Amino acid sequence: MTFIISLDPAKLRDWSAISAIDMHYVKEKKRFEYDLIAMNRKQGLPYDHPTEPSIASWALAVYKNQKFWDKKQPPHFLIDATGVGVAVRDILAAKGIKLIAVTITPGNSITRLGRKINISKARMIGKFLGAFDSGKLHVNPSMPIWPKLEKEMLGFRAELNAQGNTKFEAEEGENDDMLMSLAQGIWYGEEILRGGRL
Repeated sequence: MTFIISLDPAKLRDWSAISAIDMHYVKEKKRFEYDLIAMNRKQGLPYDHPTEPSIASWALAVYKNQKFWDKKQPPHFLIDATGVGVAVRDILAAKGIKLIAVTITPGNSITRLGRKINISKARMIGKFLGAFDSGKLHVNPSMPIWPKLEKEMLGFRAELNAQGNTKFEAEEGENDDMLMSLAQGIWYGEEILRGGRL
């Protein structure tokens, strides 16, 4: 059993999302599978604040929740460090979270330097869809957040641009924060942890 916490931080007016995933080996199927055990999203949070709720205090509380620790081992904590995520990454690192900073890039590549990973959105989404389509990902439909997550998944689109690259985005006026938080965690399990690369 390995726990993965995946944070997709956002600007004040947008939604930030966090997922907690249990990655475990299923002996009968000879493969790793993933249970989404918790997910939440919040809007209107500053990056950090000494007394008010913030993305940093929210993420820190999730990270310290002992139900996401295995034998006193901390969960793998991922943060989308693209754009506004850079500031949140620095705040959380200063608060003592041993995190993996993920930066979303164009193309279809991946590069790693220590605990920093550059990954293309197409590659991340591809790994997520592969796990989802093969039944490796389990989401309890009675989770309160499920209707919103399902809506995001149904509204997510792929388009081929003039350069021949696939572009993944939510439909206009829709969000993809929860989907990206979940996809980041599943990708990490499938490509990094399962391959023993970090």
